Amino acid sequence: MSLLTLASVAVARDLTDAGQPLAKNPVLSTMRVLAPGPGAEQPAPGGQATGHAAEQPTGQPNGGGQVPAGGVASFARLLVAQIPSEALLAYTTLLAVFSVGGGAYNTGRWGLYAAAIVVCGVAVIGGYLAQRDSGFDDTQTGPAPGVGSAPPKADAPAPAQVSALGKTHLPYLPVLTAVVSMAVYGLTVPGSPLQFDVSATAFAIYSGCLAVGGGVMMSIFAPFLGKGNAAKIVAK
Repeated sequence: MSLLTLASVAVARDLTDAGQPLAKNPVLSTMRVLAPGPGAEQPAPGGQATGHAAEQPTGQPNGGGQVPAGGVASFARLLVAQIPSEALLAYTTLLAVFSVGGGAYNTGRWGLYAAAIVVCGVAVIGGYLAQRDSGFDDTQTGPAPGVGSAPPKADAPAPAQVSALGKTHLPYLPVLTAVVSMAVYGLTVPGSPLQFDVSATAFAIYSGCLAVGGGVMMSIFAPFLGKGNAAKIVAK
């Protein structure tokens, strides 16, 4: 189920160090935020933590460490994850219902096509929010005082906060790949609205070009999906 897989990839990108490869099974990456980093002290008897067990290693803002056992996510796995198979299955099933009307009701087919694209984006966001079990450090420190400047006053304002939009932490790249993939492959399947707007010969040419172009597009997105982002994770 690729839309759920893309949601897992989105969560794994948050929990993986920026620029580092994701685990072979993206779900395994969710374990990293719960595991103490190198050098972290173990809890003392009685459940009390000694030292700063929650602190993260320097230079590893996402709870760093090595990639979980099992290797990194392969190119093929990230490529297949971008195909919205669940949405395509429902979409083609409903297109079969429209086929009873022949060339009529093509406006309804275009409406179904647009709805399927929206559903893909919503499904990835919903899966991401359902699987995410960590918080984010959204604080931004103010600029450091320059050389020779006066020291900050006691009543200086608190560090700036990012905007509400910046705090949403939505999986923009996974959503983009799911939406664009659905937009491409939704036109290539038999019975698509494109088929009834062009000639049979033109549809065969267009669908072939779209299918090949979609594969090239996904191969471009795959390396970016396979790396962590710059999110600052904190355990809830």
